[in-house]
Amino acid sequence: MLLFNLFLISIFSLLQISCNGQSTKNNISVLSLLSLSGATAEPTLEDKFQSVQSTTYYRKDGNLQFQDIVIEYKLKTTKEDSESIVGYMGNPNEISYNSKTGMITGQITQIEDSFNNNSIVFTYSDYTKKFKFYLTLKKEGKIISIREITSTPPNAPTIPPNSITLPNVSYETERSISYSGGIPTEYQIIRVKFQADSDLSAFKRLDAYLGRPNIISLAADNFNVINYIKVSSYDKYAGYFFFSSGELYAPYKIIVVGSTNDAKGNRSIDTVPPPPPPSPCAGSLTAPTTIGNCATHCLVVNLVGNQMEYIAKTSVDTSTEDYLYLDSSSSTVSGGSGPVGLEYIEHFSPIGIGAYQTNLSTFDVTSYNNACVVLSSYLVREGPGGFKDSYLTTKVIVP
Repeated sequence: MLLFNLFLISIFSLLQISCNGQSTKNNISVLSLLSLSGATAEPTLEDKFQSVQSTTYYRKDGNLQFQDIVIEYKLKTTKEDSESIVGYMGNPNEISYNSKTGMITGQITQIEDSFNNNSIVFTYSDYTKKFKFYLTLKKEGKIISIREITSTPPNAPTIPPNSITLPNVSYETERSISYSGGIPTEYQIIRVKFQADSDLSAFKRLDAYLGRPNIISLAADNFNVINYIKVSSYDKYAGYFFFSSGELYAPYKIIVVGSTNDAKGNRSIDTVPPPPPPSPCAGSLTAPTTIGNCATHCLVVNLVGNQMEYIAKTSVDTSTEDYLYLDSSSSTVSGGSGPVGLEYIEHFSPIGIGAYQTNLSTFDVTSYNNACVVLSSYLVREGPGGFKDSYLTTKVIVP
């Protein structure tokens, strides 16, 4: 709005000049200058990264010596479906980010974290070089957040000449949920452990590498690992190597490498992803069914065409009851509102002998999206025998 007002003021001034005898040609020139001088707004960046760090590893494969640069990150909020994490690698004096265009140029390569592993691994065949990296968060292809990292070349270790047998390793895996901004994200957690009571005091290096079963492998020196996704150092206080992955159903191969002052060894193990959590509808009944005993308290469920119907029933065998309450209700397995609201009856003394029931509740199964529904009924009776209540609940498959 401010730019528009300035534009109107400029036109008004030009008209005044024109009325004072200045040439129309000059006016047009000034208008052209105004139209060309509008500044393009720079893209607005947000700080979406909670943390970013890089670790560099030396690797030798045959006669070739590599460096692997692992960029690990955490976001402040859960990544949306339209967002992606892309890392750019380049020589420090060549790669650059243009804040006006929102573009990165001069990169050697770029890699996307397609599997939500919270890390990206870059590899280069000269382990002595230093590189600059840009880690970006993109939304619909445009950079909305960026971090700059400069790597430090690794030191080439001396490969021990002798061999040593590492203790046996095992693993355990589970699913874990983390929340960011109230949004849950589920991960596969893998812990790799040495056998109990293993003496690890002689080892100067203990690292574990995670990768695809048919891709990750040991290099020819039986010391370096190639084509891995993640690396983890042994946590001697926790007693395991730790990995997390956004791929819930992915199997992995993990190669553990250890070395003493004069010997090296390795172990490998193949993992199986953790089983999915049991279905919330596990144990559900199929209609038609009756829950409870209708002589005292029951819930009757039927399926007629596309209509599921249910009703709560009870029976009174004495005329001395002072109070009777009976209801039926529905809900989702997560505790949300069901397809039908609460139905109930309530009677006060005198209450006659006979059968009592709620109104029939029905819903269309084709318009209910959940695989099952929770049906419940609550009964209260009060009389000379005191206060008595009964609660029935069950899950029923919605076809």
